[in-house]
Amino acid sequence: MKSHFDSVKIKVQTVATAFLLAISLTGCNDPIVSDMETEHRQLGNMVQQELQKCPSAHPPTSQKEALFPAK
Repeated sequence: MKSHFDSVKIKVQTVATAFLLAISLTGCNDPIVSDMETEHRQLGNMVQQELQKCPSAHPPTSQKEALFPAK
């Protein structure tokens, strides 16, 4: 009887762990973060357009482009 109980307990813990892991990996769809990411993309596009219009006003640098994740 104890063996059956342990087996059921392990199965329940496995399912609960899998459920929590699935929820944590999907993340949350925060509208504020989504708006910030959209604004970040728009600003990046505006900068690229400005650089393409007048490249001599912005001399190239020797630094590599670094993209940082949104916080």
